[in-house]
Amino acid sequence: FASHAYPEFHLLMPLFVCRKWQGVPAPREGQELAWVAPRRLSDYPMPPADLPLVPVLRDLL
Repeated sequence: FASHAYPEFHLLMPLFVCRKWQGVPAPREGQELAWVAPRRLSDYPMPPADLPLVPVLRDLL
């Protein structure tokens, strides 16, 4: 998980890795969906709270 302190609140964000699913993944709430090579994760814009998850994801993938 990631933990990040914003001025107004503290965010705890769990990370889930799904290795099996059925159907086609679809974006929700207007987000875009992309399959990305682990080495390219940091090429995408993300909030500061997400940055600590990048090395964790690289290790898992």
